Parts: sequence; structure tokens; C-alpha cells
Amino acid sequence: MINIKVNEEEKRVYVDVHGYISKRDVNNFLNTYKQTMKNKKASLYKLVVTPAFFECENDEDIRTVCMSFLKSGFKKIYLVDEENYVMSNLSLNPIEKKLFLKSVKVVNTGGAIK
Repeated sequence: MINIKVNEEEKRVYVDVHGYISKRDVNNFLNTYKQTMKNKKASLYKLVVTPAFFECENDEDIRTVCMSFLKSGFKKIYLVDEENYVMSNLSLNPIEKKLFLKSVKVVNTGGAIK
């Protein structure tokens, strides 16, 4: 499941990812995400993605969601990867990995986000 929550006081958008993610879940999330961010300027917000253990019906769906985040215009994107789950299972070629790490800051805890 993928959930989104906006904190206006902190100017942060929180996305939690966990469990089994089907194609339908991804489509529902993308629709919710677009509606939530419709009248907001993404460059004023920090995006904080907190994944727990998850599986995808189709690995391309996660890529689609990530590309939506990048295209939205967030200036700061944080990936809270406490157990190094995502980074150890991420299969990107060297160029994709370089671009990913340029756009996304990987932190161990949510408290490390400034």
C-alpha cells in the first residue's frame, strides 16, 4: 500500500510504502497524489518517502511513481531507508543510480531530515 500525507506546517509531503503493491494500488495512489498536489507548488515542499518491506506486482510501477515525484518539481526528496532495504534491492544501471542519488538523499532516520 502507498499512502500520502501533507504537513502544511513543516512544508513536507510524506509518502509511506509497505506491503504488497498491485497495479491498481499504484494507479489509485497516482490519482490521489495528483489531486493532493494539484494546487500546491511542489518546489516549496520536501518529499519524504518512508518505505518498509514491500513487494510490487510489477517493478516498473515503482519506477513510474518515482518519475512522477521527480517530474513534480520537488527540490528536496528524502528516502528514509532505516534498514537499507531499498538501496540493497534497487537494481539500477550506473547512470540511473547516479541520477537517482543526485535527486534523492538517502537518510537512516526521519530525524536526519533538515
